[in-house]
Amino acid sequence: MSLTGAGPKPSPEWERHMCCAYAGERQWARSAAEFVREGLAAGRRVVYFADTAAPAAVVERLGRNGVDAVAAAERGGLVVRRAEDSYLRRPPFDPDRMARAWEQECATAVREGYAGLYAVGEMAWCARGVPGADRLLEYELRLNHEVFARLPLTALCLYDRAAVPEGTAALLTAAHIRRLFPGGRSGARTEPPLGVTPLADRTGFGLRGGADADTRAVLETALAALARLPGPAVHLDLSGADFLDTAAVAALAAAAGAERGRGRRLVVHRPPHSLRRVAAMFPEECGGLEIAP
Repeated sequence: MSLTGAGPKPSPEWERHMCCAYAGERQWARSAAEFVREGLAAGRRVVYFADTAAPAAVVERLGRNGVDAVAAAERGGLVVRRAEDSYLRRPPFDPDRMARAWEQECATAVREGYAGLYAVGEMAWCARGVPGADRLLEYELRLNHEVFARLPLTALCLYDRAAVPEGTAALLTAAHIRRLFPGGRSGARTEPPLGVTPLADRTGFGLRGGADADTRAVLETALAALARLPGPAVHLDLSGADFLDTAAVAALAAAAGAERGRGRRLVVHRPPHSLRRVAAMFPEECGGLEIAP
């Protein structure tokens, strides 16, 4: 059986990779429980990765919120695992290992007669100093092009506002094009100082905010993720970036040079005035930057 499964053409990959920063049981139910119910109704296997709760407790919680979870678990349509017993079992957290794991999970679901896979991941572990947690942003950024573009997978990443600091949640949820807002003040959209979001229409990312000493690690993570994306060209949309300091421009120039050495192009779109000014001041160092008209 084909790994992509039968039936209608799947929605774009960015529509199948979504996230929600929630607060409390009601918001969890409006996102997670509804997502699980939708996956089961669509004939998908649903895999739920709980952060710390025992699988039985998650099944009971889903049942309280309108999901026929016991029956689904008994027939194998719902599988609940703890993160520490699955993808966090062998630290550190590794985006490459996770991409392979998703391929195996999808292959198993399709082989056993399901149309594909729905997955829920509770991500609060990212705030507990788990080894490799610093690569979670890279992982979220790479998923659309490396996983969702190839596999019959729809996933919801859950960030519990009670456990994940607001700045961390804002940064990681910004790495999703599709973000669910379950309502209320606690569901309001928060933007990080520098946010990175996958592009829906081409391979690459959009930057929003300022790239300076305070956000250097975010930019470095974005460029590292960019280098892992497939294709002959990768793109950076800087229309939402209001400022790039000299070091940030130098990092972009170095990344462009590295891509050129690999036979690929890094194309910069709609850069802010600060980048153009630095490029004019240092034409030799920035000569490799390809800026789209």
